[in-house]
Amino acid sequence: MASCIMSSTSYLNYLNDYINLYLNDTDGYLIENLNQSYFDEIESHARFILAQWYSEQIIDEQSSLYIKNVSYLNHKITLLTCKYSFNKKQFERIENLLFNSETIQLLTSIIQSISETNLRHQDNFLSYLSILINVYSIIKYSKPIFDQITKKAIQSKYYKQYLTELFSTNIQPIHSFFIGTIGQIALPIHDSTFNELYLEFLKKFYNEKNLSDNNDLHYCTLGILSQIDILYLINDYPCISILLSIFINASSKFAKEKSKIFLLPILNILNSLCIQSKTIACYLNSDQLIDILLQYVTNQNDYQLNINACLLLGHIVSEKQLIRLRISYKLTMKFMNLLYYYKEEIKNILHSLLSLTIHEQIQHVIAETYQLGNFIELSEHHPIIYDIIWKLSFHSDILEQLIKRNDDFLRKLSSLSSIPAAHGILQNVQMKNIPRLPTKDRISHDIALISSTKDHLVVQQMQDNLEKAGFRIGTARNSFGILLCISEESKHNSACQAAIRQALLDCKKIILCIVQTPYRFDDWFSILNIEEKKLLNIIESNVEKMVSEIHTDLSINHNLPVIVKHARLVTPRHQTSHTMFRSSSPPPSPPPLLPTPPPQLQLPAVLPNVLTKKIQNWTHHEVLEWCAKHNLNAFTKILTLYDGRSLLALAHVSRMSAPHTIINQLRNDCRKHGLNLSFVEFVRFQAALDDLLHLERNLARKQSVSTFATRHVYKRKPTNKV
Repeated sequence: MASCIMSSTSYLNYLNDYINLYLNDTDGYLIENLNQSYFDEIESHARFILAQWYSEQIIDEQSSLYIKNVSYLNHKITLLTCKYSFNKKQFERIENLLFNSETIQLLTSIIQSISETNLRHQDNFLSYLSILINVYSIIKYSKPIFDQITKKAIQSKYYKQYLTELFSTNIQPIHSFFIGTIGQIALPIHDSTFNELYLEFLKKFYNEKNLSDNNDLHYCTLGILSQIDILYLINDYPCISILLSIFINASSKFAKEKSKIFLLPILNILNSLCIQSKTIACYLNSDQLIDILLQYVTNQNDYQLNINACLLLGHIVSEKQLIRLRISYKLTMKFMNLLYYYKEEIKNILHSLLSLTIHEQIQHVIAETYQLGNFIELSEHHPIIYDIIWKLSFHSDILEQLIKRNDDFLRKLSSLSSIPAAHGILQNVQMKNIPRLPTKDRISHDIALISSTKDHLVVQQMQDNLEKAGFRIGTARNSFGILLCISEESKHNSACQAAIRQALLDCKKIILCIVQTPYRFDDWFSILNIEEKKLLNIIESNVEKMVSEIHTDLSINHNLPVIVKHARLVTPRHQTSHTMFRSSSPPPSPPPLLPTPPPQLQLPAVLPNVLTKKIQNWTHHEVLEWCAKHNLNAFTKILTLYDGRSLLALAHVSRMSAPHTIINQLRNDCRKHGLNLSFVEFVRFQAALDDLLHLERNLARKQSVSTFATRHVYKRKPTNKV
């Protein structure tokens, strides 16, 4: 060992030379040489100096600078664990260097001493000590080591004292130690006073567009960001906006390198907020932020930044942006890659996937690439997978795969009655295979409120006022009408989606009321034809007025008939892609599941062979002619082999299926022809088909009446003349 043959000064210079070499060289060179013995010597001598300072409370300038250099070297080593994916041996080597039991015990004693007495609070050496201890906030599994002592430090009188002083004095090393260092390595303390001060701090020092150049302020900010309680932040939109502004400014190509220290902590906070609140995820969405996140997702230089940017993208991206940017396939495959190669992050990855899989574009990729089996494999150890599969099972192709390829999984679900998502998946399977007969449930209540449990406060207020007004509140099955509480939370709630699909099949009146902003009318909300409906808004209008409008809406649509649908029962094992229908006469006047067609879509007065020929006798040429007359361009391509009987069967399937289900199936057919079926064209097709069927029924009825009248005239007995 070199220390045995050198003087203390020479030995210090010898070690400093190695430190400076690796501080100035590349990451790759440092990784290659981590096993060299002089790294152990560097750490050992650092412990010697720290022990001297702890016992004697004095330290010379040369030793202080040595601790400073060691702190920067250790900081660089720990940052490697964020940038690169190390194997087990490499990670163990880093832990052996930095988490030596003597080092941990010594640092624990130092923290305890500083928390109990202020004798060392004016020592400038604290600035170097802060950097050294801060290293342990970077490595993923380091925090539990200092849990108890850092908790005592935050609960000490000094932490609150120095936190309060930040607002009025210049930042000293002791402020950086308590607020910056202890704040970063300690687990968050759920204290309302502290959290109010944290939010006040952000509003005071970061309410400007440009970031400050004060490094000490930035360091204390990192400690505060680590300590903020998400539950206090979740309703503070001004503070969320400040964090978003810091992130965007730090991501600018003109931003200084030192401002990039905020990127990962803020990403972690935003991801946590999105897990707790889909409303905040909607609030965060902007084209600017999506573009920034995509840059980090495609940049492989920092894998922690890469992963967390991808997770936030999964939470906030919209269906419209997926289509515009054409990233559905790559983003889905990126997430599947993360699931298998970053097990330590799997909980956060699955939460982001739960948000992402609401989009039809993502569902389509998962169906096309047969990823369902991979999700099922993970379900054994991660119950959230059931919620993801429930959300996916609303897509017709995925549901088909679930039925045809996963009998064992379906049988397993039947034994998981305590998991709502398992019941929801089975319900989707049953709704595909079991005939929808007229509901036998007695309509004993006026209205049911469909909402997310996260909106329970405002929904409970609505329910109380409706009950006071005399409304009988029931369930979706036994109520005449449905009040859907519109919010991002209800849109991401599969139980709400299932209830509304059931209500559409049962032709129940659906009233829409906005209960939470912001929100987006996309994904499965699009089947509700929002543009055709009046929107109630409990946020902007008083409750009494809203109750009156609900009463009016329900009164107008009284006695809605139920559409009768017939299908054969198919077990999952014998399910095929064909469904057999029993022919039956349609109801006299079935209510459309989609808006009433506008006047311009009425059947033309002249249609060759249509008025004189029943639809069931049409040839495929006449079907295409009818499509062309109504400018149904996509349908002229996908119905090329349809004759009249096939067209009637399609009409019947449209009535027995939820609108989003039938449009998904039609869009899949369109994709095979390189076409894009718009929702508007789907509505026009439904409207034109309803007109056609209505016209044929009227002609048949007139013909029947005419025949009956003729028979009655011929059967009359002659009267005797007087």
